Amino acid sequence: AIQVTTSDIEIAIENIELNPSALGILFPSMEGKASDFWMGSILFSAENVAECYEIIAASIRNHHTLRWLAWVDNRISSDKQAELLIESIIDNRSINTLTLNNCFNQSYNNGCKALASLISSGRHVNCLDFRENGLAGIDDVAAALATNPQLETLWISDNDLNDRDAELIAEALKRNTILQELTLDDNSITSTGFQKLRTAIYDPSSLNAVESCNHTCYVDHMDVEGNDYGMTPRQRRNQKLYKLLSTRHLDGSNARHLNGELGEDKYTIKLVPKVLHCIKLYSSDKATDSSS
Repeated sequence: AIQVTTSDIEIAIENIELNPSALGILFPSMEGKASDFWMGSILFSAENVAECYEIIAASIRNHHTLRWLAWVDNRISSDKQAELLIESIIDNRSINTLTLNNCFNQSYNNGCKALASLISSGRHVNCLDFRENGLAGIDDVAAALATNPQLETLWISDNDLNDRDAELIAEALKRNTILQELTLDDNSITSTGFQKLRTAIYDPSSLNAVESCNHTCYVDHMDVEGNDYGMTPRQRRNQKLYKLLSTRHLDGSNARHLNGELGEDKYTIKLVPKVLHCIKLYSSDKATDSSS
């Protein structure tokens, strides 16, 4: 039930029932020692669960060497206990990778509130894995993403998200320039919702629309221009501009579009050669990016 890897200072505890006396010995002994800590399928008796969460939260808060915390298949039985856990994680400034799977998907606690609190806490997180937590109705989560938090990777697969949730996420992505990876598979998002997400990444309606798109984030399992894993924001932006300009060039509409976007005056036509040069430039960038 308890495995310790001393070389990597990793601790895994799973498939066991724990009581306050055991936690009072185990958790303080790990503080300042373990860097990775996994707890999975842990049971707490009803009469001890509140005390158990208080001990765990206090230990997480004081665990300054902890880098990765995994809390998996541990059913959180109330909003109060969820708040204890989330607040302790937020207070621990050393955790940079967080896995919270299948913990909040019950009617008596709020996974959306927990996720929004983590995202908007202001602390830097490399990866937040929040799968299987029943997040349908993510207004607060999307609002937190739109504030450009210090979060690089967010996994929210298998969370009952729908088309409205996808639209909220798409609007948040237009304002976010820090998130680098987002996974949304195994939700209830249809082609309508995915189209909203595609438009947030690549909107070919105008040059300004392309410029306003998200060039930072890769969205998993979505085929759209500039959404290739491992590309830099500059490479994504260049690929999208190349696609737009080359498409217009093929149907001979660059001059017409420029007139509409920049105004019909004597200077607009002078921009056409520059636009055609950009097509060649972005084409070269695209070829270089593909070969690298």
